[in-house]
Amino acid sequence: MKSDILRLDERSADDFWRLRIALFEELGEVNKNDDIAKLKAATKQYFLSHINNDLICWGIFQNEKLVSIGSLCLFTRIPYKENLSGAEGYILNIYTSPKFRECGFANKILDNIIEYSQKNNIKRLWLNSSEKGKKIYFKRGFVEKENEMELFL
Repeated sequence: MKSDILRLDERSADDFWRLRIALFEELGEVNKNDDIAKLKAATKQYFLSHINNDLICWGIFQNEKLVSIGSLCLFTRIPYKENLSGAEGYILNIYTSPKFRECGFANKILDNIIEYSQKNNIKRLWLNSSEKGKKIYFKRGFVEKENEMELFL
């Protein structure tokens, strides 16, 4: 199965949304009865404002339909001993439509993210993973750390 990885741009906003909402539904973060119009509009606005600036996204298409995605949000924090540049990337939305799983698409996208990060001097990658997804990260050397906290206001 041909699986070229493409870097997404503004033309992919609707496809990005379609897979992002599928991910949310699969994780139980939204359900089919929720009114998601505002979430869709905010997501599309964010995507269009940030794509290929501080949001880099890759995708795999099959029959001209996006079936697998992965994103990298870039930011710079104050340098620290392990990362003197402060350049970091948060990996999110690695998701493959169920029909196309077990084809290695998520692995290829993750490898592309890692390669991009190495070439662009991004010294730290981090993420949150579902239990099902952890094996692809462990295979590439990611380690679990349980020191994240959040506050919703």
